[in-house]
Amino acid sequence: MVPYTVGSKVVHPRLGAGTVMDIQEKSIGDLRRTYYVIDPVAKSMELMVPVELADDLGLRPAKDALEVRFMLSACGVAPEPELIESDSKLRREGVRKHLRSGRFSAVVEAVRTLFYVNTERPLGLGDRQLLKRGKELLAGELALALDLDMKEAMQEVEDRLTEMLPHAQNETTPPAANVA
Repeated sequence: MVPYTVGSKVVHPRLGAGTVMDIQEKSIGDLRRTYYVIDPVAKSMELMVPVELADDLGLRPAKDALEVRFMLSACGVAPEPELIESDSKLRREGVRKHLRSGRFSAVVEAVRTLFYVNTERPLGLGDRQLLKRGKELLAGELALALDLDMKEAMQEVEDRLTEMLPHAQNETTPPAANVA
């Protein structure tokens, strides 16, 4: 178990990145627990995570700026088309699993896959929602690591994703015929 302190930058796998603002004890009935009080970057709410359940819930330290930038650079590289699940239901379940994991690298993989699929054909509603959620998770951790606001962080995520467009088009566009 990683003990966090006030000011620690953390990531909740479902609610994203935030800062530990306080550590409080609360009683509910006869049960007394200590909680991390977290201020999420992307949501205006207060998240309370029981200290003893933090690891089980997937709370982890946020990546630093160098790690986030390095891992985010993978968004600019198109995935191998043959490695993308063609069955949309199976693909969607895989993406959900990646997003729920809370691992930055897994979220990057899910987002770049959906972004790429969207360049091939329009995403359905479920996939669009997953793509939006994945981009929010990436932007939140990026914002926390680089001290950006969410709008700036989201723009950086979008910029990295659009870097793959020329690569994706080169892979799917047949070479021009030689005209002599």
